[in-house]
Amino acid sequence: MLLTVAVLYFLIDLIFLSVVRPLRRRLMTLRWVRRLRGWVDTLNRYAALLLLVVPWLILEPIKPLGFILFRHEHHLAATLLIIGGELIKLSLFERLFDMTKPKLMSFPWFARCYNAWQTAIEFLRSLLVWRRMLELYRTVRTWVRRHWLAS
Repeated sequence: MLLTVAVLYFLIDLIFLSVVRPLRRRLMTLRWVRRLRGWVDTLNRYAALLLLVVPWLILEPIKPLGFILFRHEHHLAATLLIIGGELIKLSLFERLFDMTKPKLMSFPWFARCYNAWQTAIEFLRSLLVWRRMLELYRTVRTWVRRHWLAS
């Protein structure tokens, strides 16, 4: 059960990441985002940690809350919450993480946790169920591109 939830959780991220990636590339070309990156570079590691933790504490519970709403048959609210939360999380939080990661890696505990996280992700990606879900995702993405985005 836990493995199924983990795969589903990451599959949702994977789907949204394929949508958000082109938007993030465009976002990074904006002047105010480049200035933000310069400002983040001036922060010390504690301020960088705070800058990352606050949005994470706000955005990370959104997907589980959406699942709870879905369970209670609030399907539209759940769908909107998950979609909106994921778009914001993957565009804002991921970009902030990329900007602050070098400073955060100077904390030994953060580097250990990050390496453990990467190991866990690699383990999930090595599982047959993950590879099958990835194949399904690629099939659906190809179908959507061919049938919906071709015109």
